Amino acid sequence: MLLEGDRRMEKLLEIKNLETAFRIKDDYFNAVDKVSLDLYRNEVLAIVGESGCGKSTLATTIMRLHNENLTRSTGEIIFNGKNILDLTEDEMNKIRTKDIGMIFQDPLSSLNPLHRIGKQIEEALIYHTELSAEERQKRVIELLTQVGIPNPERCAKQYPHELSGGMRQRVMIAMAMSCKPSVLIADEPTTALDVTVQAQILSLIKKLQKETELSVALVSHDFGVIAGMCDYVYIMYRGRVVEKGNVEEIFSNAQHPYTKQLLAAARLENTNKELLTVDYKEDDKHYTWQKLSDTHEYLKEVE
Repeated sequence: MLLEGDRRMEKLLEIKNLETAFRIKDDYFNAVDKVSLDLYRNEVLAIVGESGCGKSTLATTIMRLHNENLTRSTGEIIFNGKNILDLTEDEMNKIRTKDIGMIFQDPLSSLNPLHRIGKQIEEALIYHTELSAEERQKRVIELLTQVGIPNPERCAKQYPHELSGGMRQRVMIAMAMSCKPSVLIADEPTTALDVTVQAQILSLIKKLQKETELSVALVSHDFGVIAGMCDYVYIMYRGRVVEKGNVEEIFSNAQHPYTKQLLAAARLENTNKELLTVDYKEDDKHYTWQKLSDTHEYLKEVE
């Protein structure tokens, strides 16, 4: 884990006083309100809060995925020395997937139901690389293998509805990693997955992060996931960052009343409900996934 004093590495993403507001009739209402945060190389950063706190809006603002006629974003999102908010759509398209990848909450709604899996992964390679058709096909199989999909050749020929939820999320990870980005944004990547599949998906993200020195911004409401995966934490409440710090600091010495309330709720649910523990093995490593409640889980690698 990184301590506050260890966050001296290369800064990949810097957000300064970011505001994102949605238009309702003639007025704008902030969903993200003066948020500032930094993401460093080879760091797993968590953005935590309850539903509606603005954390997913923050993630999609970084990717410039909002309808600009209905939203207004101000401030700075500095990546590679440029403010993302000032880029044209063509310039932003060159960054998406190639430099910043994203995993969405619901893979079924994010995948095109009319296209085969291999074709959808290949699209980013066509746009962002100069690989030949044969090289692209090889890269697709390599990616599907990397994310742990059995029989990748068969999967590449299938449609999204033919895969399970866990397999679809693995495909989304393969798509996000297809062009070897330096930053990965994971927006609640285990939503609606059963507990065993959640463990597998999170361990996969953690494994890929270690192998590639990827910088990950993990959006989650789940303190258990944060404890098992992340280095640094930002707590969001009503669109604002109300507390930040390394994982140990937040869990052992939270300062803001809202953070304390979230932690207390997690511990209360842990006390009142029976624990569900799942042990499994992947890539010759043993993992334990402990479900503390309906909304809090904890993943750890068994040494």
